[in-house]
Amino acid sequence: MFVLFTMDEKPQERGRLLEGMLNDLFRAYGIHVQDNFVRRSPDSSAALEQIDGVIELNGTIHLVEMKWLKDPVGVGDFASHLIRVMSRADASGIFISSSRYTEAVIEQCADFLNHRTNFLCTLKEIVSLLSRQADLADFLKAKSQAAIVGKQPFLEILS
Repeated sequence: MFVLFTMDEKPQERGRLLEGMLNDLFRAYGIHVQDNFVRRSPDSSAALEQIDGVIELNGTIHLVEMKWLKDPVGVGDFASHLIRVMSRADASGIFISSSRYTEAVIEQCADFLNHRTNFLCTLKEIVSLLSRQADLADFLKAKSQAAIVGKQPFLEILS
């Protein structure tokens, strides 16, 4: 995973590697996953949407969006994820970013909790989890519970 931090000149390749590494990480912790895929129009085979990954957590399907951005995630980067989640019955969402989130995104995500569970993670949290050899499923469940019960879509867990 640390090789990703040296790939500033190849952002698209870094993004594909990040998706693969995180999906491998989900599998390593026994979390059911479907790797990234593109949903295409049956008429023209044009790409309608690209999904970075899908996991099942606590019996709920979560669409996973992964972004490597140098600046904090803004509403423009986050909105398409919310649209993908809302266009599926009973789906929830997880957004994982290499950077932080703007206050506007955290507020939008909190408002969205009135409709669907969605929570925010950082790559820093994932690296911290790996370094302390914590359980990824427990981490994701804690994040989900903070979003559902405490209406905190971005409870940062570093220890």
